[in-house]
Amino acid sequence: MVRDLRYACRTFRRHKLTAVIGILTLGLGIGGATAVFSVVNTVVLQPLPFANADRLLRVWQTTPAGERFSFSDADFLDLQMQRGALAASAAYREIGTTMVIGGDIGPQRVAAIAISASMVEVLGVQPALGRLFSADEDRPRGERRVVLSDRLWRTRFAGDAGVLGRPVVLDGAAHVVTGVMPATFDFPAGADAWVPLRANPLRDRDDHELAVVARLAPGATLAAAQDELRALASRLGQAHASTNAGWGIDAAPLSEWVVPPRFRDALWVLLGAVALLLLLACTNVANLLVAHAATRHNEMRVRAAIGAGRWRLVRQLFTEAALLASIGTALGVLIAIWSIDAVRVFGAGRIPRIEELRIDAVMLAVASSAGVVSCLLFGIAPALHGAAMGLGRLTDDGSRSTAGHRRVRQSLIVVEVALALLLLVGAGLLGTSFVRLIGVDHGFDAGGVLTMPIELPPAYNETRVIPFYAAVIDRIRVLPGVEAVAATSTNPFRQFGFSNTVTPEERAADAPPTGLLQAGWRSVTPDFFRALRIPLRRGRTFTDSDLASAPHVVVVSQSLADRLWPGGDPIGQRIFWGGTTGTPRTVVGVTGDILDVRLDAEVAPMLFVPHAQVDLPAMTVIIRSSLDAAAMAPALRDVLRQTDASLPPADVEALVTSRDAASAGQRFNFWLLTAFAAIAFALAVSGVYAMLAFSVAERRREVAVRLALGASARAIISLFFANGVKLAALGVTIGTLAALAVTRLIASVLYDVTPTDGPTFIAAAGSLMIAAAIASYVPVRRAMRADPISILRQ
Repeated sequence: MVRDLRYACRTFRRHKLTAVIGILTLGLGIGGATAVFSVVNTVVLQPLPFANADRLLRVWQTTPAGERFSFSDADFLDLQMQRGALAASAAYREIGTTMVIGGDIGPQRVAAIAISASMVEVLGVQPALGRLFSADEDRPRGERRVVLSDRLWRTRFAGDAGVLGRPVVLDGAAHVVTGVMPATFDFPAGADAWVPLRANPLRDRDDHELAVVARLAPGATLAAAQDELRALASRLGQAHASTNAGWGIDAAPLSEWVVPPRFRDALWVLLGAVALLLLLACTNVANLLVAHAATRHNEMRVRAAIGAGRWRLVRQLFTEAALLASIGTALGVLIAIWSIDAVRVFGAGRIPRIEELRIDAVMLAVASSAGVVSCLLFGIAPALHGAAMGLGRLTDDGSRSTAGHRRVRQSLIVVEVALALLLLVGAGLLGTSFVRLIGVDHGFDAGGVLTMPIELPPAYNETRVIPFYAAVIDRIRVLPGVEAVAATSTNPFRQFGFSNTVTPEERAADAPPTGLLQAGWRSVTPDFFRALRIPLRRGRTFTDSDLASAPHVVVVSQSLADRLWPGGDPIGQRIFWGGTTGTPRTVVGVTGDILDVRLDAEVAPMLFVPHAQVDLPAMTVIIRSSLDAAAMAPALRDVLRQTDASLPPADVEALVTSRDAASAGQRFNFWLLTAFAAIAFALAVSGVYAMLAFSVAERRREVAVRLALGASARAIISLFFANGVKLAALGVTIGTLAALAVTRLIASVLYDVTPTDGPTFIAAAGSLMIAAAIASYVPVRRAMRADPISILRQ
């Protein structure tokens, strides 16, 4: 074996080009497959970093229309009393979760999440230092406590263990530090600190702000838990008909919420694509080694003539393939390491659990396995056929391959083209989907708009919120380059919006107590529509006279108007907002529909209310400016500092940046699969070219004889050209049939395009056929320039 290995090294030193191409091709395939599998393993296959993570559930309330919704405080406390299939439940507040931490080094905004004391019991995680807050501290009037994340503890408090018991100012109020969580704990993702939830049973059940997680009791099943939750929802609907009638409660595994099914599907698609790429790389290397073995037929025959048997010849050739696979695997590991570092940086904030991605034994085992499998895939055919040639007739002078040998190479070409077509079709479908996604009309003009989210602390009571935002808007309005400025309750493309029920006054008597129709809503200042250039269909938008003391008004989107008053005039109509009682609001305007959360969402009904009448403390200032974010940011932060120096600096971002971030996942899938497809395309074309070039080279004397006997150049070209095109056509046909079946698996990650989109299939097949035709023509044309007499003399 050692002699075989030494001889393999000498062989590759003599044929450096073959070795380099084979190693690079394998390294690229193995590296890509290993990197993508590492991401899939971390994000999808590995359990969440909690004790018995498969027993954890994410629990939602569901609206009468079946939409998942957050819990209210009172409903969550009722859920906590539920015993049976659920061992325990916990909650954290989804809305308004960031706080300002004070201190000598200035204010800093941190994600301080309000969680219930039962969170440790549910997740099975204990603080690394100290303790979590107690049940008494989690009551509405409990003492203020805070638990720090490992990240905040090390950066803000220099990892000082003496921080326990120290007071920390959050949103102007002193909180005592009771613990520090482990570095591995990151729930919900991005949290810097945790404070007591202090759920209040007296809060309105219409205020849905809590995300709920639960743990299944030993022996309980998800189905049993869902049955109990439905029964609980029914009891709440009967006991609190005005707020809970028609609402349900549902649960799903927590892992499916942390990594949504759509994202899981996208990762499986990428893993499938990179597996095809690895298979294509192996096919290409096998073709390379088959051609390389064909040039060594005399060597193999000499070995056989002096006594080498089939196993001895196979072992030598397979040793060479194993050496190539070993070096290619080592290169693949390096490529995987570089790729993982890049994915970790690029995927931060975009890919769930990406911070857990590591270079570990699993990654090395996958790379080694890929290397072994690759060696088997591309090493067997050359070894068997090389040995077969060695045992062939010694009277054969070796000037041409056997028909069986040519069939092996031709079969590999067909496989390459078919695999390349699969990847080209996949990339084409994702590309079409991505282009249509970014071309979606979201109902407003994002160009030239800047966003500056602001979250006011609890110290800002109802009398201070509106004057604060009025002062900020007035100061920004006079800055150079500002065309319009307003504020909205939803940071476009950066956070989820609010929703509530809407009921026309005339239909309230027949509507469910909870309301007729669920619709999104935004609290906005008067210039909001002008700043985003949202078209006004009829009526008016808000003015400075729409104050809290003025009649309550509302502007509705076109889709909401069509749902509530089909064919009628909504202007002047009155609606109940949330339930079917209370003070109705008068519709004063109708605007175009907008998509400001997800680009791939369906247009949903929406209404707008004046901020002066719904004075939320957390708003995003929208600035239409002729200057970019970098130029405007210092002036905007100065305005915030002038208005309230205790607030931390705000982030200023171009709205188009937020919009692009909303499509980052689709963009990542598209570009990665496009890269795979480009590599596959290059491998397939180079494979066709190499096969034809080798075929022409080994039949050069036949070409010379044909020319000498009077064959025309067109006839010679047609002989070889037709062979290459036929092989490509066969590969395209097989690949098309496979793609028609396989692309249905990626339907969930496509937007506005079907998995069997005809133009995409035609474009992929046409590009491969054109490239294969060129690759078939070039080597034959080059052979025609050779002198037949010189070839015959040789």
